[in-house]
Formats: sequence, structure tokens, C-alpha cells
Amino acid sequence: GAARGRRISAIFQDHTASLDPLMSVGAQVEETILAVDSSVSRRDARSRALELLARVGIPEPQRRYGNYPHQFSGGQRQRVVIAIALAGSSDIIIADEPTSALDATVQKQILTLLRTLVDETGVSIVLVTHDMGVVSEITDRVLVMRKGQVVEQDRTAIILDAPPNDYTRSLLAAVPRLRISAAAVEPGTNGSRTMSSDCGEGAKVLLVAEGVSKTFSPQGFSWSLGRNAAKFALRDASIRLPRGEITGIVGESGSGKTTLGRIIAGLDTASVGRVTIGGNEFDVSKSGRRSGLLGRVQMVFQDPSVSLNPRMTIGETLHESIRFGADMCSGEEPADVGTMMDQLGLSRTLLARYPHQLSGGQKQRVCIARALLARPEIIIADESTSALDVSVQAEIVTLLKDSIAERDMTMIFISHDLAVVQQLCGFVYILKDGRVEDFGSSDFIFSQSRNPYTRTLIEARPLRFTR
Repeated sequence: GAARGRRISAIFQDHTASLDPLMSVGAQVEETILAVDSSVSRRDARSRALELLARVGIPEPQRRYGNYPHQFSGGQRQRVVIAIALAGSSDIIIADEPTSALDATVQKQILTLLRTLVDETGVSIVLVTHDMGVVSEITDRVLVMRKGQVVEQDRTAIILDAPPNDYTRSLLAAVPRLRISAAAVEPGTNGSRTMSSDCGEGAKVLLVAEGVSKTFSPQGFSWSLGRNAAKFALRDASIRLPRGEITGIVGESGSGKTTLGRIIAGLDTASVGRVTIGGNEFDVSKSGRRSGLLGRVQMVFQDPSVSLNPRMTIGETLHESIRFGADMCSGEEPADVGTMMDQLGLSRTLLARYPHQLSGGQKQRVCIARALLARPEIIIADESTSALDVSVQAEIVTLLKDSIAERDMTMIFISHDLAVVQQLCGFVYILKDGRVEDFGSSDFIFSQSRNPYTRTLIEARPLRFTR
């Protein structure tokens, strides 16, 4: 007990459970500093907390110091958790999937920070991860586990270059590679395109979102001072979805990609903008059923544990989705839950179980089944593979691709993993600071785009897994 926090600290994967929703993030970092060293003055603790928040990449730490966890994106909350762990000045830091929710550029920044801490302070870091790119970037030694047993351990270079164990070789083979072609682009190509001409040659456009903006008040005030200080989560964002295809939306944490997805799904409201599906316009200033979007669009969220009702069996959850879909699409033949379980590689015996009795990969498959059974026009997958290990991730990616193709459905795939986006998507939008920074076919974005921000994202990918 005495060692916890002082000699050993932890960075957990679930940033939501790691932060107190009733305390500002600055106060939580400050509290850790004071708990470890009671001789530190509050003023010095605040100064140290601001330094840590800046060091882990929280923008404008002075302004955001008094904000609460719900006012940050998922990636930003994870950065705060890392700052809290660093505040303890521990000898050992156990980092459990510390960067799985972070985009490539911020992930690189955090890994560089952790590596610097090891080199400068002598702290030891035990990194628990399924991301082989993270392993290649930061670790000195690797220990590979399977079913509770150590299958091999050695220096990182040996494990990655010539692993003797079959299981390790299968893990490395499952890592998605980012394919970069050497094709050159004439100057001006990136600026000469129009969204309408690029959204698939001759493709039938199902959804058009135009000029979508959303503002929020940093302190949550509703009077004029709060409105004047309002910040943009989205600023004049426009996208077009070709029918029957998967379109990717990529961006750093806080870029607005999840906000855009939630507005299209009718789960959040926009300040201004318009969304049309199949030529029918929907009121994005309203949420839920009032927008008319609920039911036409289904979401598959990042964390399946939070997405599933813990008090309902898997069978009850899926049958509820069928009833919801029947309400929205009256007259259609109800889908069969058992058949859907078979198609998604799930045993029918799982229908009687509760979410906590399933693995992470099984729960995510159930979430995909729930979305498909509601028979929406569009499915939005928001970071639906980022929390899964590479072998399960490969299965889910293949499953999504096959399911969409078989049913001629349309999907938005929101992710910060460029290799997975390239593997899944035919068309890609790059978001930055709430704006559409770049867009084009997958081939164009990854091999030809000259946009500096796009190139920065691509170059942040570990070289070992780029070809």
C-alpha cells in the first residue's frame, strides 16, 4: 500500500473510469502532486500540474486547467491520466494500453515523452499493449503472453525481426501495414479537386452533410459571455457518402470526427448546417427522434462494454434491436438473431449470457450485430477496433468489410489508425480543428496528397509497419 502511487503508479486504458467527473482535471493532477509530497505549496503544485499538462500535449493548459473530464475528447482525457501518473514521480510506471485511444501524432509524442523519462530519470516502465507499433517504438525488451502464460521473452529487435514462437509470428503477421506508393504528384493537384467530383466517379451519393458547425462554451455558461467565448467543435464541415461504400474520417483527438458522426446519427445537435439522406433533409438542430435521423443511422462505439446494457442478455439486446428496426422499417421481414450470430462467427450459446461474460472481441461483434439487425441506411463505426488486439482487430475489420459488401450498406469508419482506414475505406476525409483539411480516394490520400497535415499523420506511423 505504501508503495502505491509513490514508488509505483499506473496509467490505465479506461480514462473515463480513471478520472473523477466532479473535479477539474487541473485539480486532479494537483491533488496527486500534493498527496505524494505534502511539503509542496499549492502554488508550486499548480505550476507543476500546468507543466505536466503541457508536456503531455493538452492545448492551452492555463485555460483548460479548470475544465472537467467531460469537456475533453477521449484522447485528451487519456493524456490527463498520463499526466496524473507522471505527477507521482514514481520509480515504476505500469502503463496499460496508454495510447490505444490516441491518434498517431499524439501517440508518437507520448511515446517520445515516456522514452525521455526513462532516459533522463531512470524510471522503469512496464508497458502493457497489443499495439506492435508501440512495442517497436519504445520498448527495450518484450514479453509475449498467451492464455496467462509467457510464451517467449527477449530483446525487442529479436522478437520483432526473428521471433522463434509461432504465436508471436501470427501476431506480427496480423499487424496492418500502411502501404505508401512512390507515385509523384504535380504541384497544385491537391487544390484542383472538388468534393463532388472526388466522391467516387459515377458513384451514387447517399448522404450529403454541408456546412455543419457546432460550438460549445468552455465553462458551460449559457449567457452572452459564455457565447462570446464559445469554441468550435466543428467549423463548416462538409462530406459526401457514396452509397454502398465505406468512407473513412481521420483526425487527431479533438478534431471533431466523433462530433460529426454523432450529429449525422442524430445523437447530437449542430449549431448550423444541413444533412440529407437519399434526397431527404433532416433537422440537425434537434437530436433523437425529433431529428428524424435516429434509426436511419446506427453507431458502433469504441467501447463495447459501455455500449451494452449489463442487465440484459445478449439475446435480449439483439431482439430489442430488431424491434427498433421494425418500427423504423415497417413491412420488412424481421432479421433472424441466430442467423446473424452465425454470420458474425458467434456461438448461439452466447445469447443467454450477459456482456461481462464475453471477451472484448465478442462484445464488439455483438455491437456490430445489433447495428446490422436494426437495418439502418448508414452505420457509423467510431474507433470500433482501437481497443482490440491485432489478431481480433484483423477479424473485426474483415467482418465489417464483408458485412457491408454483402448487404450493400453504407458506412462511415471513424479512426486514427491509418493502416486500418486504408484497408477498409475507398474514400477518406481528414479533419483538423473541426474543419475538413483534406479529402480524396484512399489511393490519393495515402500516396499522392501533398497536404502537409496529411503527410504529418502518415509519417507518424511506425516505419517498421509501413511499406
